[in-house]
Amino acid sequence: MINETLRLYPAASLIMREALMDIRLGGVDVPRGTIIQVTIPMLHLDMEAWGPDAGEFRPERFANGAAAACKPAHMYMPFGYGPRLCTGQNLAMAELKVILARLLSKFSFSMSPGYQHMPAFRLTIEPEFGMPLVVTKLS
Repeated sequence: MINETLRLYPAASLIMREALMDIRLGGVDVPRGTIIQVTIPMLHLDMEAWGPDAGEFRPERFANGAAAACKPAHMYMPFGYGPRLCTGQNLAMAELKVILARLLSKFSFSMSPGYQHMPAFRLTIEPEFGMPLVVTKLS
């Protein structure tokens, strides 16, 4: 479930790379030294890589791991990819699992009736109007 959430709402909204040589990408000539920006959500919602249900929340797509969830596997990059992979990825995932386990063992959460879904794509992806929750303590 965490991987699918990170696919739809990755921590960062874009990556930037510099072309180290003249290259042709998708029919476009990119000269050496050009800075290329790629929005991660665009990669994570690509129907050729993820299938026709790319926009849907389906945690089972990661049942056999991230590498099997899409073709090609490098299209999944919530923490970057290759030599610029976030060094804190493993710590962030471990912290997330511990915090979620502790919270979910003591509370139940549901969306407030007034919640309006509108992700804002800035440096990070965040809810434009906040995320009001109804929190109930478990007995």
